[in-house]
Amino acid sequence: MKAAVYKRLSNFKELDAELETCFRITDDMDEADIVVTDNTEFIKENKLNIIISENVPENHVSINPNTPTAYMLEDIKLVIKTYSISPRIDRICFLQEQNALLSEANKGLVELYNLIDNKNHQIEFLKTKLENIINSAGESIVELNEELHITYANQKFADTTGYDRQGAVGTDFLSLIHTQDTNHFKDTLNLVATEKTANLQMRLRAENGAYITVNAYATMVTNSIPHYEIIFEDISKKLLIEQHMKKLEEKAIVAGFSRHLSHNILNALTVAAGFLRKIRSESEVNEQQAQKWSVVEHKCRLIEEIVTGYNDYTNAISMRLDENFDVAGFLRSVIEEVRDKTFSKNFSAFLYNFLDQYTMTTEFKDNKEFTMHGSRMFLKMAVCYIIKDSIRFFDEYVPLRFKITTEEQKDKFIIEIRLHDVDVDTAIINTMLQPWNHQVLSQSFDYWGIVISNVIVEKHGGTMHLRKDSAGLSFIIEL
Repeated sequence: MKAAVYKRLSNFKELDAELETCFRITDDMDEADIVVTDNTEFIKENKLNIIISENVPENHVSINPNTPTAYMLEDIKLVIKTYSISPRIDRICFLQEQNALLSEANKGLVELYNLIDNKNHQIEFLKTKLENIINSAGESIVELNEELHITYANQKFADTTGYDRQGAVGTDFLSLIHTQDTNHFKDTLNLVATEKTANLQMRLRAENGAYITVNAYATMVTNSIPHYEIIFEDISKKLLIEQHMKKLEEKAIVAGFSRHLSHNILNALTVAAGFLRKIRSESEVNEQQAQKWSVVEHKCRLIEEIVTGYNDYTNAISMRLDENFDVAGFLRSVIEEVRDKTFSKNFSAFLYNFLDQYTMTTEFKDNKEFTMHGSRMFLKMAVCYIIKDSIRFFDEYVPLRFKITTEEQKDKFIIEIRLHDVDVDTAIINTMLQPWNHQVLSQSFDYWGIVISNVIVEKHGGTMHLRKDSAGLSFIIEL
């Protein structure tokens, strides 16, 4: 099965043309397995995203845009090759067979090189040619003597590990292997002594001190001086991709289960609330009982709000940006509705329960269009959640006074939601946008909607931060 590739490259025309000749290209992003783009706006959930950029969101594959087109193409080939083979055991077996053949071929090249090296100067030219072939191999090759010291390393070894080729000669190869993998490596060499070839996975220390995971093939060469040949490839990026794909699958399963669970809880809550209202209407209620019924109704609304909020969060982390539209114009209209309290209950994050607890002024510094890929429903939800959860968290200051300002700065659309005359501990501010990282667990739901808003902003490629001063608190959104 050959992976389908969707590409969207505005700034790399030469690379765009090369991809046409190398891969199966599809014009439908939903049918693609892999997305190659230089614009983070075209990141696709549940796909392998390869981004030609130095600034790449977490858990996506980055390709350095400053390297020549040929190098970028080779990196993309490696990533797509890794993606294509990682989930399929039959392809993995095929790769192992292929690498075993490559191991034998490389062993033959090294033996031929050693043979030629012992000949006279008349064949020096051929030796140089063979050395160039070995150095251009796609796998790292090192030769070890019986004491397991490096006697030869090709150029790919230097590129992969960062060590100088000549400087590595004489190095104890065991000193480069992670201590937890040393015994496994020794056992493999013992196996090689009888079966001539074996493979293993281990961790090697690179020149910068970090460990890389390699898939290695070891062979024993028994000519005049017995020695070992180790051929390996760095599979760290492949493992990272597999881990990323696993997280995507887990996230989709959890989100689906959460939506199913919250739907059933809300259905049960609706039925229970209906029975409670019926019981109340059929009972004689004095002042004390009325207060108790009021508490029960408040708690039912709170449970509904909590479950709906969690459902909104799971939807937000797996949301899709489904249309191109003028985000600035749309958000200005949303802010006007919130200011004038004329919005409908749809997607309003229960803000309609808090209409008498805030006042608002607005300042739109320009009326320019700001078109981008996004979701109207979720952007409206983000604004409403910030207002509602601010009221809930700062309940001792109600009615709250808000001022919302919008403007365009350096190709960014900026929204500032300002709360006047409130104060909050800095430790709370530092965790207000982070789920599962609250200083006081009992308070965490009080600003859970602000966490949801932050997720929505990030999914739109923007950032959100808080700024506190002596006069109040501001939520700053940059899109």
